[in-house]
Amino acid sequence: MKILHLPTSVGGNAWGLSRGERALGLDSSVLVLAQNWLNYPADINLNLQDIASGAGKIMKLLSAFLSVRKKYDVLHFNFGRSLFSFPYHSIPRLPSFLKHFNHLDVPFYPETSRLFVTYNGCDARQKYPTVQRTATAACHNENCSGGICNSGKLDEFKRCGIERMRRHVNHVWALNPDLLYFLPKEKSSFLPYATLGDGHEPSPPKLGKKLKIIHAPTNKEAKGSDGILSALQDVRKTHAEFIDVQLIENVPHAQALKMYREADLVIDQILIGWYGGFAVEVMKMGKPVIARVAKEDLHFLPAKMAQDVQEAIITAEKDTLYETLIRCIEDRTFLKRRADASREYAHAWHDPKYVASLTREKYETVSSGNH
Repeated sequence: MKILHLPTSVGGNAWGLSRGERALGLDSSVLVLAQNWLNYPADINLNLQDIASGAGKIMKLLSAFLSVRKKYDVLHFNFGRSLFSFPYHSIPRLPSFLKHFNHLDVPFYPETSRLFVTYNGCDARQKYPTVQRTATAACHNENCSGGICNSGKLDEFKRCGIERMRRHVNHVWALNPDLLYFLPKEKSSFLPYATLGDGHEPSPPKLGKKLKIIHAPTNKEAKGSDGILSALQDVRKTHAEFIDVQLIENVPHAQALKMYREADLVIDQILIGWYGGFAVEVMKMGKPVIARVAKEDLHFLPAKMAQDVQEAIITAEKDTLYETLIRCIEDRTFLKRRADASREYAHAWHDPKYVASLTREKYETVSSGNH
């Protein structure tokens, strides 16, 4: 059984999962359309960024499609995209009828192929249903992602794309629990991030007088970075001698890992309701992490994982972040306990071999030919 993960490197998840599958003895590779600034690795890179003409890009994609459809038994799409998908940022500017041409290649893989798709976040999450469902979400911010969701057109494109995937794939995975509100109930389930151990050697917090606190505002509106920075500013007014804050932005992944190792405390996000791949990386180092974990979404997880995450992550909302930070400063026993729990949690639930065992089970048990 030959497996191909494609066509993006978002979050490095496809690479980690592929290496986990290889560790289980599977023949698994990763194909990406182009390299991004984070420089996540891949086995095959189409380097579309080097092709100037639109026609040239289409020909490259067509050639790749004709090659992979014959060569691989399992096609595992990442970030809710196939080879012929519209770039996420372009959708609000496209005519609505083009939604019917999104994921154009998906119906044309051989009947013997087994197709799967993983949704990572805002590839499935929809603004207005989220706003109606919960009072706390990045979707309430009109400026999130530059406001591209505000017209509702992107929500419509996502629903249409998810429906096409539903008709043709064998199973759907979600890396964030809340995405399962938008995915087909009959063939969807939660999948933890698969994060490699490379560069994540134990580096427990020093917990001296001054805590080094880091935050990576890669998507400021989605993570609630303004609220995080405001809370940190308030802490500076009362406990300035106890904190040193560092923001990590626009740094290649390998370099960022070195910076993470110096942290005593990491703040991931306070809006989304789940943590990201960044949090998993620092938890594997043994760093305590603050993030908002939406309790109403925990029923989508295995019961033991739902229990463990509440003992590992230091949970906080925008309105409670200041008090949470003060507790971390004043109660180092609490911080040390959460640091230890975070490392155990990450290694238990985000080990690539464990996550790969979940995908392998589906690859081997679902029937082909139903797409």
